[in-house]
Amino acid sequence: MKSPSDAILLKVEGVSKRFGITQALDEVSVSFRAGEVHALMGENGAGKSTLGKVIAGLHRQDSGTVTIDGKMLAPGSIDEAFAAGVRIVHQELAQCPNLSVAENLCLHDLPKRAGFLVDRAEMNRRAASLLARIEPEIDPSAPLGSLSPGHRQIVQIAAALDEGKPDRDGAAGHSARVIVFDEPTSSLSIAETERLLKIVRQLASEGLTVIYVSHRMAEIFACCDRVTVLRDGKFVGTSNVADMAEADLVEQMIGRRIEATTRRETVSASDARPILEVRSLSSPSKLSGVSLTVKPGEIVGVGGLVGSGRSELLDAIFGLDPSATGEVRVNGQIVRAGSPRAMIRVGVGYVPEDRRLQGLFFQLGCDENIVIPVMPRLARAGVRSLRAERTLTSARLRKFQVKAAHPSIAPGALSGGNQQKLLIARWMSPDVKVLLLDEPTRGIDVGTKSEVYKLVRQAADRGTAVLLVSSEMPELLALSDRIIVLCQGRVTGELHGEAMTQAGILRLATKESAA
Repeated sequence: MKSPSDAILLKVEGVSKRFGITQALDEVSVSFRAGEVHALMGENGAGKSTLGKVIAGLHRQDSGTVTIDGKMLAPGSIDEAFAAGVRIVHQELAQCPNLSVAENLCLHDLPKRAGFLVDRAEMNRRAASLLARIEPEIDPSAPLGSLSPGHRQIVQIAAALDEGKPDRDGAAGHSARVIVFDEPTSSLSIAETERLLKIVRQLASEGLTVIYVSHRMAEIFACCDRVTVLRDGKFVGTSNVADMAEADLVEQMIGRRIEATTRRETVSASDARPILEVRSLSSPSKLSGVSLTVKPGEIVGVGGLVGSGRSELLDAIFGLDPSATGEVRVNGQIVRAGSPRAMIRVGVGYVPEDRRLQGLFFQLGCDENIVIPVMPRLARAGVRSLRAERTLTSARLRKFQVKAAHPSIAPGALSGGNQQKLLIARWMSPDVKVLLLDEPTRGIDVGTKSEVYKLVRQAADRGTAVLLVSSEMPELLALSDRIIVLCQGRVTGELHGEAMTQAGILRLATKESAA
């Protein structure tokens, strides 16, 4: 591995940025070296993504400067930042899954022949050249939607490395020199994450400056050279990762020490009647005869690899899969299939994996997103009680520390982590008797993650039945009373007590176990 140089390539000096009443960045100064992987860490709303977007020209700072090799970049100029070699890989994939990989990579500048026809041979050649640098096994002619999330992320990285078309004088395009990764592994499996981290190190070894935004501590210590911590939009410090302990980094981020996550003491509910009963739940190409129960106060984990059917199981239980067959009972009552409204009515809440497509209503305010499930209960004589809704909204936003300029602001104005906290705040209610959680801490900072763990345990302690999906096995092991493992849509086993280990989950999650 090539060591980063001491030469400073990129400087951010005294940068401030305000959105309405929210001070996202406050006089932040930090330097980035050529050939290093430099992490940006902090709680949700600390200003990490905002800083990355200021560097890339997507946001115009209110004050301060960004310079590359001593040349100051015009504030808010995407073109100037691009010409200087700045690229950004966003957390949310901005791609066209119905088009081919090559079409996605060349969409900004389709090669033409005869003046107007798309030159597909040249398009595939350019795409193959971009992919060869990081992942030559990807077929440029394949539909993008057929790729795994990891390969789709790699395609987005390849697009960021594109030099762009030559200028009018025939001079070459602009090579990438700085690349910002904003939560690049939030939707990836363990194997895909390891592959992406190798690509990140590879890019740094080629001399690029990599700015890496992530909440995942393991990635920071495995991949990064230095780390800068932001808190409430302010610069806290920059340190060598090799000189930091995880507890010290967490304390810098949140300003206090947090307790280590320990396994929950298994509850004794053997005589209790299950609140949630799932019988022979099936869906074509997704699930095959899944049965399970969750009793009052239980947290039942669902383990398995990406594609094993974990998310599909929760979708089917909540009524989002119209092709699902089987039976779902809540408190002994059969709930009408394919009806999320019926599920909500009997006290089932669902935090889905994809908050953008399935979770939040982006055309509504944060306040309405929170109160939607309980509007009928808060209403008086069939008329909405705005006072009761405001009281509930204020309490939830405060309890879950959702950083929003105003309760009625749209979720799209929040950071990804604050969007996730808003979604969790909707369902952490005494009215919810069954809580379905799919990757509930994705995109959440380490301090808030600890608080979510406590809230999940508190919900179980007051009798809520919790069904939990998580790709983070330490999280699954720490929260669950028992774990059901899926492979290819089937239950391959159940783990209790001392048998609940990462090795045990992986053994049942492999294809061989399902044979």
